[in-house]
Amino acid sequence: MRRTRLHTISIADDDRARVPFAVIGVLLLVSSVLIVATLQTRHEPEIDRGTELAIDRAEAYAISELRHATVRATDEVVRSPVTTVDSGMDGVLDEKTAFEDQTRLTILTKATATLDGRTQAVGQGRSVEVSLPEVDDWTDPDDLERGLESVTLAEGDGIMDVTIEGVEFIVKDGNGDVETVVSRDLTVSVGMTMMALHERVEAYEAHLNTGMLEGVDQREGYGYDLAKRLWPLVWGKAYYDRLLGDPEDRAFENVTPNEHTEVMANDARLTAQQEVFGTQDEYGNRVMSGPLLCMSYDLSDSALDLGEKYDFDAIADDLHPDENVSTVEELCADGVITPDGELPDMPTVEEVVLGMLENVDKDGTIQGHPFADMSMYEMETGLGQDDLEGEMRTALNETGRFNEAYLEDYYGDSERSDVDDKNHNENALAETQDIQDNLNNLRSGAVQDLDNTDSVINDAYTVHGKLGTVSSSPSMDGLGHPLPPLPDEYDASNHTEVDRVYVTTNTDVEGSIDKVTEDSSRSGLKQSLVSIDVKVETRYETYRAWNNTTTNSSVDVWEHDNRYTDFTASFELDGEFAPGLETDPNSIEHVLDQGGSPDPYLGGPTNWGDAADEVTRAFFGQDFDSDSEFERWLSERVNNIESRNDFRDAINYDSSFDEDIQLSPRNEGTLHTYIVWEDLFEVHNETVTEIEPVEAEVMEMLTADESPIREMDESIAEMEAKHVDDRDNFENAPDVARMEARKVYFDNMCKYVDGLASGHERVTTGGRNLIDSLLGGFLDSVNEIINGPMNLVDEMLGTGEELLQDEDDAKIDTPDVLNDVHVTVDGSPTYHSSQVAVNQTEVPAVRAAGDGPLEIDDEMNFAPMGSGYENEIGHPGFPLIPWPPLFYLQVDAWQIELEGEYARFEVEATSGDPSVTDATTYIREDKHVTLETPDGNKLELGSTDPISYENSQTILVVVPAPQFLPQGAPGVGDNQQGGDAPGQLCHHFGAILVQISVQLITDQKMGTACDANLSMRIK
Repeated sequence: MRRTRLHTISIADDDRARVPFAVIGVLLLVSSVLIVATLQTRHEPEIDRGTELAIDRAEAYAISELRHATVRATDEVVRSPVTTVDSGMDGVLDEKTAFEDQTRLTILTKATATLDGRTQAVGQGRSVEVSLPEVDDWTDPDDLERGLESVTLAEGDGIMDVTIEGVEFIVKDGNGDVETVVSRDLTVSVGMTMMALHERVEAYEAHLNTGMLEGVDQREGYGYDLAKRLWPLVWGKAYYDRLLGDPEDRAFENVTPNEHTEVMANDARLTAQQEVFGTQDEYGNRVMSGPLLCMSYDLSDSALDLGEKYDFDAIADDLHPDENVSTVEELCADGVITPDGELPDMPTVEEVVLGMLENVDKDGTIQGHPFADMSMYEMETGLGQDDLEGEMRTALNETGRFNEAYLEDYYGDSERSDVDDKNHNENALAETQDIQDNLNNLRSGAVQDLDNTDSVINDAYTVHGKLGTVSSSPSMDGLGHPLPPLPDEYDASNHTEVDRVYVTTNTDVEGSIDKVTEDSSRSGLKQSLVSIDVKVETRYETYRAWNNTTTNSSVDVWEHDNRYTDFTASFELDGEFAPGLETDPNSIEHVLDQGGSPDPYLGGPTNWGDAADEVTRAFFGQDFDSDSEFERWLSERVNNIESRNDFRDAINYDSSFDEDIQLSPRNEGTLHTYIVWEDLFEVHNETVTEIEPVEAEVMEMLTADESPIREMDESIAEMEAKHVDDRDNFENAPDVARMEARKVYFDNMCKYVDGLASGHERVTTGGRNLIDSLLGGFLDSVNEIINGPMNLVDEMLGTGEELLQDEDDAKIDTPDVLNDVHVTVDGSPTYHSSQVAVNQTEVPAVRAAGDGPLEIDDEMNFAPMGSGYENEIGHPGFPLIPWPPLFYLQVDAWQIELEGEYARFEVEATSGDPSVTDATTYIREDKHVTLETPDGNKLELGSTDPISYENSQTILVVVPAPQFLPQGAPGVGDNQQGGDAPGQLCHHFGAILVQISVQLITDQKMGTACDANLSMRIK
């Protein structure tokens, strides 16, 4: 709204307590005069230079002591940083800023103990006393909180500014009397890496707790680092077992064993150190060498051929300090390596991962023969697997496309037909069952209900009868009964008609029926088969009687008359042979008579020679062998015709005649056998061995909106073009049936392709609802799994080496003002074993919670890491695209849980800068944190928690089943069941553990609870 009020105010009208500007002007004028007068009357000021110098000297001393107090305080804080605040310190230390608050409080206590009340003689009998902001009660949180208000920190570029506000300097004379009190804020700047180390350690712990799905898109985090190792390793194992292994002896009964997970988890942790700190534990490579060697040997012994490149026993001999240990088996059983000497040349994690990835072929092959087999089942009722195998197996084996193991699996009883559904989501099972039921219906219909060869023969030997050319429709050329009149000589007025008699007499019947029984000049599928001519001569007679009404006498007048009328009809009956065929031939060389080839009979094949007879029978109700027989039939029916309708009815004339008429070959069984066993099996054999397969990536099979299986139609069309003759001319009826059987065979292949593709598309469309339903019980989003880590596998297949090696590029940012900063990481234990616990003899920091490092209890054991896994689907995987009794695509999933903890984690930073101490060591371990107050008390601040982590991996493996790639062993999946990560069974995973026996649900003792066997591995 626009203002309308004036910006001026009338003093007269103003009723508020305003001082008029004129009055203010007078006051200012008077004040200025007074000030000038005062300045003119004062003496020249006298400044006590000694007091000022005394304060300066005291301030310099205080700053020096504050600097030392700061260095001592920060060194103490980084060795025991508070991560959990004591409940009594609420309001003093905030959980979110505990480290900074602890630093401020520690500086205040150190500075107070050093400076507060200190007196310094400054000459001339004077002294200066320093007084810091007062804290009345160092155990009172309110007093501490007020005291901390005077301490501020500001850190940037490696320089920490510490300011204590309100430090008082009290100057006293020789008699002890106070001359002056000056309050100043003291600030010191100290170059240090304390904050940087704290941030790095915090980032490292957060990094370790970043899950796979959280970090995979940003390509960061421990979950991502672990996924880069575990996913390719597990995929490589699954594909090796599926494609390259011995079907009778699986190379990996467990594709996620804890000892392998342990190695990859430790390597990922060392990578995490590199990424966060720019360096890693100097002892990392050494402690990794033994477990890595054992894993490499295990994989090499099973699948990864490293034996030609590495002498495992020689490497083990170099690694182990004991001369009695000289083989890799002994090394892996002992688990100890030498702390000294150079490491021998041995496999690396990159080499292992990339070596296993070589087993993964993301390009799969969809073979066409299962579709062909199903189509073949439809061609012959009762054709079983044994019959098909007997006809096909030898020929298939000879091609080299299908190895014996595959054929045994394909034709035998596949274990993939039995799916362990104990872990499956009920909705997913229902959805999958629906898909599988549809495919089963197709298959059972083919095997049990259909015999397409019989259907083809019936279709081939069908003639479609129809009224053809009508030269003369049923008609009459005259009238019916005449009506004789009363003769003229009789008086019509005196006569009344008393009787009338009609007589109809069939005086002559002529009929001819001509059938085409041999090939005429026309050999097309549409022919005129029967020509009919009918002529019936009929005499109509009429008798009339009249009576004379005047005499009332009897009949006295009779009159008679007759008339001859001809009824005629001339028409043809046509036939179209095999009208419902897919081959749609236009002409046939031998239509009606015997002849042509091939000849499945001893004599010439029966064609459609009886077609005219059957069409005649269908039209007239019976067949006629001669004109005389036709005339006799007519004579019996035309005696009483009075009209054209009577005539039409008498000769069964039907203008809408349109009927399929079934014919029969000479010997249908012989023709059936010939088509199936001599012709179709030859075509089938060639189709199976020569049909071009469809190449498709596994990821495409999993995510495509349109199934790649549909591309099989193109291969089927090529084979159909080769085997189905699309000529216009066929030899004869058996030739038509033979070619039609081939056509139906290939059409049915396409039908099964469409059926399986439609089932596949139900899996992959709609947000991959089936997989979501299947795995939704333990995954929040299957799409995230598919689009994240599986893309990572795809990426590694192309640039795996570079992807792993890029991890070493991270560098720590060092402040410009700090020269030659060196960071050293020391995690204890360096290697986190899930198989063996450690004690204080091996790791001094292992102790009971809150105890000091010198309080040794040899009975205390510490489990650095635990791992558990669960096969979420079960052997042999889940059929994403089921094709009874095998699958085209299978999925399996493992949930891997990791929990770990460092007994002690140190990061040391050194700098050549003279303003800092030689080294700063930041330590995280399980200990209570106390602070000694200036009054000598112990202040409970809280505790330092060790670096711990929990992380999980969901590894989804999708592999083609044997019909997708005709090689190898059945499916994916473990033959074993894993368990939850043991931390879920123990009170606090990674803590100092006592010797407690835990009774498992299997009633088998695990031994020391959460100790050496904490991983709950299943052997």
